[in-house]
Amino acid sequence: MKKLPRPFYFVFAIPLLGCALLGATIFGGQALSETKEGFEIQRAIAKTMPLASASMVELANLEEVRVGYGICGTYRVADSDKGFKSFFYDTAKHQIVLDVNSRQFTSNCGLAAFC
Repeated sequence: MKKLPRPFYFVFAIPLLGCALLGATIFGGQALSETKEGFEIQRAIAKTMPLASASMVELANLEEVRVGYGICGTYRVADSDKGFKSFFYDTAKHQIVLDVNSRQFTSNCGLAAFC
């Protein structure tokens, strides 16, 4: 078996491995952040309802607003007969707004496609 020359490793293999590790770090971190954020929203919604847990809240149609400082979407409780309801989550203050007539909801999610 022919041994590859040392310049091959320095010019091709090491930079390729470095780019792959950097990409995995960036995209993996972003995926974990979105998962964590979704769980925070579920937990915040569950706190507003009696006898509901975060695992019972189903999220759909999530949309970032205010350059990532807010999230609009719809939710429903798993064992509820009612359909989806809209919400706004302020990621900076970690506050949930469930009232669709409130100023905070209408100014951030008023033109969202899912409403």
